[in-house]
Amino acid sequence: MASHDHRDHRATRETETAFHGPDEVARVVADGEIALDLVEQVLDEVLALDRGPVRSVVDIGSGPGVATIQLARLLPDAVVLALDSSSSMTAAVHDRARAAGVADRVDTRTAEVPDGLEGLTEVDLVWASMSLHHVADEVAALRAVRGTLSPHGVVAIVEFGDQRRLLTPGNDALADRVESAYEHFFADQQRHWHGDTPSGELTDMVRAAGMTVVNDRFVSVTHKPPLDDAQRRYVTGALVRARRQLAEYLPPVDLDELERLAHDPTRADGPVVVSRRVVLAVSTPDRA
Repeated sequence: MASHDHRDHRATRETETAFHGPDEVARVVADGEIALDLVEQVLDEVLALDRGPVRSVVDIGSGPGVATIQLARLLPDAVVLALDSSSSMTAAVHDRARAAGVADRVDTRTAEVPDGLEGLTEVDLVWASMSLHHVADEVAALRAVRGTLSPHGVVAIVEFGDQRRLLTPGNDALADRVESAYEHFFADQQRHWHGDTPSGELTDMVRAAGMTVVNDRFVSVTHKPPLDDAQRRYVTGALVRARRQLAEYLPPVDLDELERLAHDPTRADGPVVVSRRVVLAVSTPDRA
């Protein structure tokens, strides 16, 4: 680093959320920690490509640094740059790095993509987890990512996989209605995400940016009951968020039930399955 679902890959960008403040940091930490085991799975696939040592990493859309710090732990010879548009998130990265004892190898940059990539070269791994769908022009961002890569660099894009089902056992009918409501919610949101810049299928956009897809598959992690306190808080937060996001898409009786489940201290939780689509790509050689 020279400078110090099978659903569509796109998912909701909540227009009312600016990713700032302690509540947002706590929410994104919970989202990251529930999927933390996937970081090692994906990194193992990157290293299995055997393209060379990974000494420089850029984590695009790092949030509060859950994956950033895990990458620093798993890659002890690497310097990791966390890039995020929220100063709340990059400040949290610093705190997390100090607590983990890796602050000497973790830096941050508060900026949007692609502008925030300016000046970065010789990057061995670009990690873009749950971030690309927030970018207005995804192909332009991916072209900028390609420009940062070392000759053996790899891009790891991690996006939403299968729809999560978080409801308690015995609520299958409600779970089906929630899933259907989310499909309508996503469709409505997509009309606002990218403005006049069309979004496309993920691998098509990667290729349009001058890169070659070397792996494209779904990975998942399952947390089985009994859930620990952190996992239970994650489910509670997801139910509260669903109640808010789907207010216009579900009848009052379903919204009331989501509210009740979210705040029921005796709630019996089912398994929590976190699914992600992982696309690994490398720079396509320029033709002479």
